[in-house]
Amino acid sequence: MLWFGKQADPKKADLRDRIQPAELRISLDPEICAGKLGVLIEQMGERGGPEEFVGALRAKHELFARVLEPSALGELSQQGLAAVLETVFTARRRLAPAWRNMDHKALLAAIRELLYGPAPLLERMRAFADQFAPAGEKAKRAAWDVGAEMLHFRAPEQYPLMTRWVWDTNTQSGALREFIKANDTLRDIPLDDRPETFEGARSALAERLASQGFYRDVVYMVDLLLAQAYSDYLRSMSSGMSMLAADFGAKDDPLELVTKMLGIDPARRGGQSRLKAEAE
Repeated sequence: MLWFGKQADPKKADLRDRIQPAELRISLDPEICAGKLGVLIEQMGERGGPEEFVGALRAKHELFARVLEPSALGELSQQGLAAVLETVFTARRRLAPAWRNMDHKALLAAIRELLYGPAPLLERMRAFADQFAPAGEKAKRAAWDVGAEMLHFRAPEQYPLMTRWVWDTNTQSGALREFIKANDTLRDIPLDDRPETFEGARSALAERLASQGFYRDVVYMVDLLLAQAYSDYLRSMSSGMSMLAADFGAKDDPLELVTKMLGIDPARRGGQSRLKAEAE
């Protein structure tokens, strides 16, 4: 599979899922992208540079690749599943009760079908989320995010990040909206939830990164740029840092929301799990 002109390792890619980038019906503005990238690079420079954050994302990939490998998946313990869920910020609180209450073998089977099943990718993603519909709509939406992250971080070159915070067709919100010029004047954004659309957006952002001289670790730099855009959105929508502190624990660290959205924020003190027994 070709991705930005590079031949992907067939050992790391399921060649049944060849995601061709769709041509976007709306442009992701180069100037907006350059501005957000500049802020991101400056902020990361105060914390060891991009390498520190790229390294954290690569470590997350290595975890997912190891525990979700086909030969390892059948032996994955509840603790291993919890380690995966722990890294998905938008889902770990909402999905944890349903995740624990679901039959372990059934959950592993659902994950295997999502990652390696023969059905088209979008059908598999929707079917995985539907497994949690009995637990409520919030759990179902959270399951979509978990499924999207398992796909992406198991094989980051093959699958774009397709979480709801990147783009949510139901609410017409997400990081992608923040790259569209005059987006606050648009009632409808012509983006959908197809993998091809997410891949088209990722390709567009990769081109913007290349125009700024970034050619290494592009898959992770795109993730960081998306998280920066969504962090900007959250801050603009809040009435002040008090709201962000209540909902996200953000304080004075400008990158705290970025690392939280990507699930690479530091572990809680004392090693306590952030998974909740009851949905909040």
